[in-house]
Amino acid sequence: MADIAIAVGVAIAIFGPLLLVPVTWLLYRVVVRPIVVATLVPMVSQVQTKWLSAGVAIAAMLLTVLVSYLPGRFEFDRVCEAQSAPIVTDRVHVEGLYRTKLFPYESHRYLETFLFVEAPDPYEPETKIRYSRTGDDVSQQPVEFLNSRYGVDQTFTETDFGITITNKRIYELDTDRELSRAASINYDGGPLSLLLGSYGMSTCPDPSLEQGSTDFRTFYNLETVTLRADDENAGDARQR
Repeated sequence: MADIAIAVGVAIAIFGPLLLVPVTWLLYRVVVRPIVVATLVPMVSQVQTKWLSAGVAIAAMLLTVLVSYLPGRFEFDRVCEAQSAPIVTDRVHVEGLYRTKLFPYESHRYLETFLFVEAPDPYEPETKIRYSRTGDDVSQQPVEFLNSRYGVDQTFTETDFGITITNKRIYELDTDRELSRAASINYDGGPLSLLLGSYGMSTCPDPSLEQGSTDFRTFYNLETVTLRADDENAGDARQR
């Protein structure tokens, strides 16, 4: 079922705009043409009535799409301008880190670079868990005291207009001093996103652009960029 749902989602994302065709046809047939026929038939021919009705229906649909899409797009651009550029003010080299939220399966990603990762138990937050590698396996054990000096806080916010913001922040646990922050912003296309499909979606930083690709890699690898400062694969960052 999951594969079917994914396939349907991909198909809608690619072919969603084709749904505008039957919607526009219904608007033409059920709303616009009857009004045009009732008001203009004595003055224009039947052929002219059809073309005029079709033009009005298409224009009305395009206007509806623009009115639903543009407010969110303008807000998306504003948020991107304010938040999308990563900020790295300091870098250190550590063996492990603390995540304010972490499911066990997510630990594998961090253990490819760090010796351990610590986090609250997702089901009993008052209990702290340390994840580390034992051979090819990942072991986890409850701990009373953290070995981590630095923490990673990642939050997900959904705002108006269908905009979602993922903020990532790395800070010193004892002092709350911030070392770096980065954000990823996504816009789904607004109230008519289903009809726009992937063509109405926008993301920031934009990986298709040179600077956007650099900023996106920094966001995704912010832990490595900030907490493995002397590693060659630490990644790129825009320092400020």
